[in-house]
Amino acid sequence: MRYARIVDFRANHESAVRKSHAWQVLREAARIEPDEGARIAWYRDDPIVGLHMLTAETLVAAGRYEDVLAFLRGVTCDLGTETARGFGSY
Repeated sequence: MRYARIVDFRANHESAVRKSHAWQVLREAARIEPDEGARIAWYRDDPIVGLHMLTAETLVAAGRYEDVLAFLRGVTCDLGTETARGFGSY
């Protein structure tokens, strides 16, 4: 008797979600670094001092992509490439 192959749909979904989060982080990083190669190198290899010296890739894999996005938005604001938003800007 043949049985249907068991597929872990959760694993596929989690992988797709992580990829989506990685793309969000890389899109935000594009506002700071226009060179795609440099962005990917940063994402994979450069530790972020304010986030316990972990790389963006490690943080995204751990589900902390929002922390990376907040870091990048802070850098964008510090560079003056985007106006501040929220209550602090009034």
